[in-house]
Amino acid sequence: MNTMAQEKHQDYGQELLSWEIREHHEHARGLAWAVIAGLVGVTLLIYAVSTRNFLFAFIVIMFGVIFASHSLRPPGAYRFIIGQRGIALGERFYSWKDMDHFWIVDTPPAVKTVYFEFGGLRPRLPIPLGKVNPNSIRAILRDMLREDTLKTEEPTSDFIARVLRI
Repeated sequence: MNTMAQEKHQDYGQELLSWEIREHHEHARGLAWAVIAGLVGVTLLIYAVSTRNFLFAFIVIMFGVIFASHSLRPPGAYRFIIGQRGIALGERFYSWKDMDHFWIVDTPPAVKTVYFEFGGLRPRLPIPLGKVNPNSIRAILRDMLREDTLKTEEPTSDFIARVLRI
């Protein structure tokens, strides 16, 4: 084993469970979705220019460019690893001590995700479960991290993104 692979292995300790995840979900969007999204974008742009709010116009244009480039690029695949010292997502490592709690939302086929909450200002980390059994993940994670059993639904922002297919 090469030195770099050993260093990565030492980051998360012994691998307890791992699976492949996609960088982002590819939504099936039809022509109607594209037309509505375009009309909303143009309407916001016209409003921004008519009110001389050029910063808002710039933000609308940048959102459109970023969204279009994101949609045209196929999602990459990452290996997600639950280890003894923390979790690894691709090249990123998150130590257990940096995390506050986790919760699992298991309402197939719409949502099957484990969420890691870091506390403070760091955003939560959603990891799609794919075909992995949520109970096996729960059993491993409960030994490492507190489970928030009061959270049983996906966050509102994730729900809105899923419904709007963005």
